[in-house]
Amino acid sequence: MTVRLGTRSSKLALWQTAFVAQRLQAARPGIDCRVVHISTHGDENQDRPLPEIGGKGLFTEKIEESLRARQIDAAVHSLKDLPVDDSPGLTIAAVLAREEPRDVVVSRDGRGLSALPAGAVIGTSSTRREAQLRALRPDLTVKPIRGNVETRIAKVDAGHYDATIVAGAGVMRLGLAHRVSEWVGMDRCMPAPGQGALAVQCRADDKDLLRLLALVDDSVLRRATDAEREFLRCLGGGCAAPVAAYATVPEQGGRVSLKGRVISLDGRQAIDVEGEGNDPRALARRLADEAMSAGAGRVLAAERMPLKGRRVLVTRPREQAGDLLALLCERGAVPVALPLIRIERAGNTSQLQAARDALSSYDWILFTSANGVQHFFGNFPDLRLSQKAAAVGPATADALRARGIQPAFVPSEHTGAALARGLRERTGAAVASLRVLLPCAVEHGEDAARDLRAAGARVDELPVYRTVAEEPGPEELASIENGFDAVLFLSGSAVRSFRAFADKTPALAARLSGAVVGCIGPSTADCAREAGMKVDVVPAEHSMQALVDGLEERFRSWTSS
Repeated sequence: MTVRLGTRSSKLALWQTAFVAQRLQAARPGIDCRVVHISTHGDENQDRPLPEIGGKGLFTEKIEESLRARQIDAAVHSLKDLPVDDSPGLTIAAVLAREEPRDVVVSRDGRGLSALPAGAVIGTSSTRREAQLRALRPDLTVKPIRGNVETRIAKVDAGHYDATIVAGAGVMRLGLAHRVSEWVGMDRCMPAPGQGALAVQCRADDKDLLRLLALVDDSVLRRATDAEREFLRCLGGGCAAPVAAYATVPEQGGRVSLKGRVISLDGRQAIDVEGEGNDPRALARRLADEAMSAGAGRVLAAERMPLKGRRVLVTRPREQAGDLLALLCERGAVPVALPLIRIERAGNTSQLQAARDALSSYDWILFTSANGVQHFFGNFPDLRLSQKAAAVGPATADALRARGIQPAFVPSEHTGAALARGLRERTGAAVASLRVLLPCAVEHGEDAARDLRAAGARVDELPVYRTVAEEPGPEELASIENGFDAVLFLSGSAVRSFRAFADKTPALAARLSGAVVGCIGPSTADCAREAGMKVDVVPAEHSMQALVDGLEERFRSWTSS
């Protein structure tokens, strides 16, 4: 008998599939297990860290299509990634091999969760983890992170994050236990329902394969995970809900012990329930009712994703859109990438060389964008700064820190004018004698330069990059045919390019009139208004996180009114 096992090609997915194949061959010697690699939508769009339709279906939809088309016989998944309801025509035929269910922290310097300094950046792709992190350490900066386990650890090592929190099962299966900085206790961070267990999915009508897979099904583990997943289902939650559950069954036929948690995304409200019972699903339903009686309904209603199903245009350059696309997906939105600009390194060679030769004469270097950081050091890759550096906002500051440079200050208001004001406040009357270098774009002058010159400082603007309009390709054009509910702008250049494109695309212009327009800051918002747009969202903190928060609040106010 030949069994074709479908899987993605990640190292962890292949490990899991090989493990299931070994179990099947041990249970029925002579079986020929063949691994079929399936490229999913997520795998095929690696230039966009999350494709337009987003969500975990990115990595299961094509595999399920292959099952229904009889191109494979079974598929191996992490159980926590599968919806609580079976996909049409398919079923979970075996649950097995639960590895360590706890979450783990992996940090750059080996610090555990309690030892991370205030403001440290920790990456997670889970609202459940984010909510529990905010309860444990509200002083940390939680940012979205995506990629497989190795990629996330590499992002920590590269300095993009101070730490990440991931499922311990994947870390153990990949032989990366030595990278664990802390195993997070169940009382502090409860796992997702099904976390650590493997699931084998097959067609519901494939009787022969169902009998075969029953040989590797762990009935004790299935009772435990049935309770966990039923708890989530009864609360109306999906993969992205801030709901945790963990059940144990001491022995075959033993009573199921289940703990569940519902927690608000800000970490301020948590409802814990626990109990025992003989019937795992009945126990889960009882505890879900207890949680609802204790206020879980209100918590979940407040956290229901107001962006769920909303199509949001992202106008960032293709290579820079990943984090924003990921963040929108985490909030349940359907991000639609529409890159209308790209960023290129630029600058007059003689001007660049003159700036480098005179670098020691500058007192300060001011960076007004992450692009400025990237392309300044791109022109001077071996440069080591001795001057004080300042950053306009958190993204720019992170770009500097990634290069080992700690900004001397970051203004609380993330604008060029605030950056100039902060420098004047720090130097007082001495500002008139300062010499300042300001790496910038070719196209536009900087507010910071204008304000500092007015105060008497000598400011040299050094163009290091340019913004180039980019025509969308056929895929991008097709992606906007279904309309959109919102559009986000993170630069004036993106606004101008969008306006020019909309002027020659009547369908886009018509849809814009009914969409929510969000701008990352006042300068971008001014550009949008000058382009004839009604701006609905401008966050007080000029960051992607705050922009998406503001977009959520806008839609939440609509649904609650």
